[in-house]
Amino acid sequence: MALINGALQIGRSAITASQAALAVTGNNMANAATPSYSRQSVYLTPTQYTEVIPGKYTGTGVALYDIRRQVDDALNGRIRTAVGDSASSLIQQQALTRVEATFNELTESDLSSRMNDFFQAWSSLQNQPQDIASRSVVLQEGTGLTNFIREMYSEMRSVQLDLDAQVRFQVDQADALATEIAALNRQVVTAESGNAGSAAALRDQRDDLLKQLSELVNITTREVDGGAVNVFIGNDPLIQYSDNRGLEYVERQDSNGVALAQVVFSDNQQAIELTSGKVHGLITARDDKLGGIIAQVDDWTKSMIYEVNLRHSLGRGLDGFTAVSSFYTTDDPTASLADADATELPWAVTNGVFNLHVTDNSGNTITTQISVSVGMDSSDTTLNDLAAALDAVANINATVDTAGRLRIDSDSGFTFGFSGPEDASDATNALAVLGINTFFEGTNGNDIRVRSGLASNPRDLACSGNGLAGNGDIAADIAQLSTVGVESLNGLSLSDSFSALIGTIAADTKAAQDNYIAADVVLQTLEAERQSISGVSIDEEAINMIIFQRAFQGASRYINLINEMLDEVIALV
Repeated sequence: MALINGALQIGRSAITASQAALAVTGNNMANAATPSYSRQSVYLTPTQYTEVIPGKYTGTGVALYDIRRQVDDALNGRIRTAVGDSASSLIQQQALTRVEATFNELTESDLSSRMNDFFQAWSSLQNQPQDIASRSVVLQEGTGLTNFIREMYSEMRSVQLDLDAQVRFQVDQADALATEIAALNRQVVTAESGNAGSAAALRDQRDDLLKQLSELVNITTREVDGGAVNVFIGNDPLIQYSDNRGLEYVERQDSNGVALAQVVFSDNQQAIELTSGKVHGLITARDDKLGGIIAQVDDWTKSMIYEVNLRHSLGRGLDGFTAVSSFYTTDDPTASLADADATELPWAVTNGVFNLHVTDNSGNTITTQISVSVGMDSSDTTLNDLAAALDAVANINATVDTAGRLRIDSDSGFTFGFSGPEDASDATNALAVLGINTFFEGTNGNDIRVRSGLASNPRDLACSGNGLAGNGDIAADIAQLSTVGVESLNGLSLSDSFSALIGTIAADTKAAQDNYIAADVVLQTLEAERQSISGVSIDEEAINMIIFQRAFQGASRYINLINEMLDEVIALV
């Protein structure tokens, strides 16, 4: 009877093991299309042998030794790193592509074409400076150019604002994921403590959330005793057991007053070091890439404003002025014009002279040379000094108003104009820096425009260098800015400098695209490797199902046979 009972135990263990194995196989097949699922494998082991006759032993059946998730934690860590690198590169590539499209180069409606049309209009004007139609064309092209620059600038700012909104959203998402992971840590530890139950599904959920989190910020993980996973950003912990320190978005200013996006820990406002992930890509695209491009556009625009205004301010139109006011204001009219911090002027004033021509109704002109000295400390010219020098000229009244703006008026019956000295190297840029008799107003891509009043009065356009109506020297000088190098752009022309900017944007976009392609190849390779370890093969599971099914059927028939033997024994009794 003992042998028969033992045989029944063998059959029972076989049925139990086969049923469990079939359940695991069925679960694998049910989750074959679940991306976050890790395949489970059944491990069977023979039970302890028993002595049936002296010195002879037989088995007592089979036992389910373990059910294991097929995972490689080191591989998963590499995948999380690759996911973050790929996400960061993709975000930067997408942002730079949008910026590249904003410039719209290599089309008939790009900034290069508009700039060429603008300078070509000046070139045409130098041959017929008295022609009002030609003057109007210059103003129309100037207005079109400035409008395009402002629109382009506005579009880039819109891209920046969009990136900023995405940063805020993704940081909130990362914080929410961290909270879920911390909660799963607690559930995993509870489920696995004291063999209370299997946490395979919980671990799969946690691995999926960790992958999602790595797509947003760069993380590393470390599993500790009990099954919890601690999560780090750099060397700083984000999640410890069930505690999430939290992530927040803040905007801080650097030493130059430029707003920069930062991500900090919620508990102590410590800035975190981002090296990959969507948040890193968004912040890099917003502050470094796009912020750098906007700064270069501002610098280029500021140089164009300055160079055109420098020449225009020392020229004369067809009519004289009766009153002008400076566009740029001075915070301290008693400070040296060389002290940019005190005056808050957009450019530095240089030593030199300019000519003031005062003309009466009879056409008689008196020329006075006005000197501007800077770099002499106590002898430096201030705005008040310049106003006094102008005011000392007969029939001219010059004052500085409360806003720090220089105003020049002529007496009734008189007009005035400006020109540079015969030797251009002796000319001061004071008029251009103050914004008197200029073509452009503004200092950057956001506020550049044709000077107020000039667009509606083409006769005020300064073309003549000597006051004669047929002279086009100033128009010729401005036309050459397209191809002649200037000091404010380190010897490059306006066209060459802008072409270099476009080239930089194109190179950065191509580099970002190459980085994304390389990162994505690495990610796909690692994902394929993970699939070979953790993925479910329907064919393989079908074979396992047949094996376990046959084992179950064999065990059932075996038990049936033992039952028949038991009946015969009972009948004999």
